[in-house]
Amino acid sequence: MTDLTPHAAALTDLLTSPRPALGAFLPAGFPNWTAGIDTLAQFAQHGADFLEVGVAHHTAALDGPDIAEAYATALGQGAAMAHVISTVRLTAANTHKPVVVMSYWQPVHVFGPQRFAEELAEAGAAGVMIPDLRGEAAAQWHTIAAAAGIHAPQFVSRRDSDAELQQTVATASGWIYAPAADARTGFQGELDIPGLHAFTSRLREHTSHPIVAGVGISTPARAAMVAPYADGLVIGSPLVRPLLQGGEGRQHALDLLTAFAQALRPAPQTWTLPA
Repeated sequence: MTDLTPHAAALTDLLTSPRPALGAFLPAGFPNWTAGIDTLAQFAQHGADFLEVGVAHHTAALDGPDIAEAYATALGQGAAMAHVISTVRLTAANTHKPVVVMSYWQPVHVFGPQRFAEELAEAGAAGVMIPDLRGEAAAQWHTIAAAAGIHAPQFVSRRDSDAELQQTVATASGWIYAPAADARTGFQGELDIPGLHAFTSRLREHTSHPIVAGVGISTPARAAMVAPYADGLVIGSPLVRPLLQGGEGRQHALDLLTAFAQALRPAPQTWTLPA
């Protein structure tokens, strides 16, 4: 087995630190190629510990309307896998933060899984999550990613049986992605925190991998509620939504990201000695 690349090893260190890490998601090529790279760099400056780059796909089954629209925008401007790899390369070099990629299987299959893993590893990616990959296909991807020295995290559902969880985590490396809400991305309803606690507790019985949560973490207050049960949180739709509006949208997204970061890094409590 190939050793982890320095970028993948850095992400491991980050996700095993005492404080939950904050990830910020953006599709490659959105709002356009150059603006997207600049936005990711600003995400790093406004509190993101790691960055997640999405591969635009026309049938994003697990995503809600905001990310689906961002994907459509990127695809409409000609976004292709070359843009993804360039985005990773420039973002990793400019921010010195771990960069991970989220892609559905179909674009990876068309591009070539081994080529995809090798080019992303060379570009500085720490890992790639393919959420619609299970079973033997996931095991094969795990082997390909390991040979390139990058992580192959897996997506799990709280509806999975113990046997299904065991099978999924066996094909994972780096971390396990456990949605905070059993919904598509962009969910803004109430979170079932006791249910999340039970799910992550059950998951930790099957794996020692760090747990990263996303989906439904729509506000900084909800991030603070989820943080005790996860080693990392990824914020996507709340950042993409204002960017879709244009104008002052990017500044709104950056201000919101700062608020998320502050929610995970509460100010130290001060004590006043009695007189």
